[in-house]
Amino acid sequence: MKRFVWVLAGLAVVWSMSGAGAYFTDRAEVPDNVVRAGTVSVSTEPTSSALSIDALAPGETVQRSLIVINDGQLAEDVVVTGAKKMGITDFYNALTCRVTAEGVLLYEGPMNALKTAPVRIERAGRAELVFAVGLPASAGNDLADDYVRMTLYADAEQAH
Repeated sequence: MKRFVWVLAGLAVVWSMSGAGAYFTDRAEVPDNVVRAGTVSVSTEPTSSALSIDALAPGETVQRSLIVINDGQLAEDVVVTGAKKMGITDFYNALTCRVTAEGVLLYEGPMNALKTAPVRIERAGRAELVFAVGLPASAGNDLADDYVRMTLYADAEQAH
């Protein structure tokens, strides 16, 4: 008799479980979901000779602008650095540089150590960096007619 009760209890459990799946159901489909990573891309205007200056005199400072453009799909933090490629090292070491963007000081010091603070540029945005390049009044005749050829680098990193 105990066995019969257990069999009936088991059948009742099985029967109740099969009845639980009898509810109405439905499903909505949301097709074609695509997720892409954004891009970081930077360019400048002008693309060359942004800081070219003829006949810089001791005690003089000349301003030049460089527009940095966010061509990517994400906000970027951009740092501008410089490197000497050719020319007279003593002259390069004597040059001073002050860089601002919208009145905010990004760098002030010797040209040979140029590395600006990061500038945040939003997607499809641009920033104008103003470079004030100078030769100290103490520069001697030994620097007359010297030159330096340098490259500016605008390095962009995704803003975070």
